Amino acid sequence: MLDDQLNSNNDENIPEYTQLTQVRVPLEDAADAFTMRDSSGRIPIIVIPKHLNRIRNELILAALFVLAFGTVGGIFINNTTMIVLAVPIGLLLLLLGIYRSFIVRIPEGVSALLMRGGRYVKTVGAGTHFVPPWLVISHLVTRREIPFDVPIVQAPTKDNVRANIDTLMTFRITDPYQFVYNISAGDFDQVFQAVCQDSLRLVVRNYEAIQVIDLTRKDLTEVVSNLSTDVEPYGVEITKINVTYAQPPNDFMHSLEQRQLAIIQQEEQVQKQALNKRKQADQEDLAHQRVLAEVEREREALTAQFQKEEARRRVIELEALTEELRLSKMQERLQKYPDAVKFDVETRELDIAQALAGNSKAILQIGSASDIVRSLLVRDSMQAKSSLFDDGEASAPVGASGSALQSEADAETVVGE
Repeated sequence: MLDDQLNSNNDENIPEYTQLTQVRVPLEDAADAFTMRDSSGRIPIIVIPKHLNRIRNELILAALFVLAFGTVGGIFINNTTMIVLAVPIGLLLLLLGIYRSFIVRIPEGVSALLMRGGRYVKTVGAGTHFVPPWLVISHLVTRREIPFDVPIVQAPTKDNVRANIDTLMTFRITDPYQFVYNISAGDFDQVFQAVCQDSLRLVVRNYEAIQVIDLTRKDLTEVVSNLSTDVEPYGVEITKINVTYAQPPNDFMHSLEQRQLAIIQQEEQVQKQALNKRKQADQEDLAHQRVLAEVEREREALTAQFQKEEARRRVIELEALTEELRLSKMQERLQKYPDAVKFDVETRELDIAQALAGNSKAILQIGSASDIVRSLLVRDSMQAKSSLFDDGEASAPVGASGSALQSEADAETVVGE
């Protein structure tokens, strides 16, 4: 029933898109009216009592009926008991009808405006108040914070791109008297929406399209202060502003996404090229390191070969020095002991001859008479040892002496079996 009253009592001249409404309901239903939404989902911010007169007329009429019926009926039927009962019941009903008009209960979170004779008297808060019947309650105004949605379509940015913004304002009525008697709820809806849109369009104008998206995280305290100044004559204070949606047109966002994608792809291509260059440089560096290592190994091999040849040269030099020293010593010995050397040579020749005596095929070349003697001695020695050999044969040229081998006047004698 109350919901039907809310829907039927909305002001007829308020456009359908308004968010702020006021309704007319009986005073006793005001508490429920401030908590129930209408068919459009709106909660009223002002409730106007449907009946300004708070005296319960039904109780007054009932009291008069009981007094009249009881008195007249008692007299007519000559029944004093009926008269005695009718008088106190009627007076009780009359008292209840008048007394209830002095008690006014204001819902929590609501302020009530009192009038007398059509003039404003004062504002009272929530609670139970003793108010004379000649003071009527003209309006009940909410003191809660009221959300207000401000959609903005195609607001131009700094770079002339149309952006869409949706903002949620929160305000509260600080002076119910100024709000009620300066403007109606529906009119304030339009005024407040226009003021908010103008302020927000100026804000959007200071940003480029790419920066509009960040408006949801921006501090708009200055906007709140400016708006509070604009709505102060209506007894309203702005408490908070939240940008719930801010975005350029879809075409712009699509092109922006394409640009971002192109930038990302370009950066990826640059990274790939840098990686390929680095890979190529690493490969060249590795090949260079390999060449240097190969050259180093060859250098070490050459160094080792050089050291080996140098060591060999030094060995040869040392051997030459040793041979030179040996020959020098030998020369000194030859000069110092000539006879001993001669005896040593003859002894060696004799040893050789004795060694050849075991060979039946020995060939000797003899030059001088002394050589003949030696040959005979050799022959005797060979004959003495011929019995030791049965099948073996040997041959060897022997030089009896260095001078005998080279003498042109040497004679050849063949000694055999």
